[in-house]
Amino acid sequence: MTRKRFAFDERWPGIVEFTLNKMGKKVRVIEDCLNGRRTMYEDPIRTGRNGLIGLQQRIEVNSPLALLILVLGTNDFQANHDHTSADAKRGMQALIEAIRTTTLEPGMLMPEILVVAPPPILKPKGDIAAKFEGGEKKCIGLAEAYKEL
Repeated sequence: MTRKRFAFDERWPGIVEFTLNKMGKKVRVIEDCLNGRRTMYEDPIRTGRNGLIGLQQRIEVNSPLALLILVLGTNDFQANHDHTSADAKRGMQALIEAIRTTTLEPGMLMPEILVVAPPPILKPKGDIAAKFEGGEKKCIGLAEAYKEL
C-alpha cells in the first residue's frame, strides 16, 4: 500500500452504507477516521490523536445516532508507547464512558456502542515498520480484553 487514502466507497464505512442501502435500509454512515488516533493516549509527535478529546462534541454534532462503532487500539501499540492490551482496554473503557455521559438534546437517544478489536499487528513491514516495532507482542490479547467491556 502506498499510504494513499481510499475513496469512501472503498473503505469499510462506505461499503457498509452502500450494502445496507441496497438492502432497503435507509442509513448514512458517518466516519470520523484520523490516521494515528489512539484510544485515550497522546501522540508525543503529532497533536490531536487522543480519541477522548472532542469525542462528546462530535457525538453532539452528528446526533441523532443509532449506532457508534469504535475500532481503535492499534496506534496504542506504537513503538513510542509501552502499552499493552490492558492499556488499550482502559482507553476503550474511557471512550465508552465518555460516550455514555454525553449530554444530548432533549428527545435524542443515546446510540448503541459496538466495539471492534482491530486485527492483530503482525510483523510490521515497509515504511511503518519502525513505528510499530514490538507491536506484535504488545497487542496480544486485545480482542479478549475488549470482550470484557
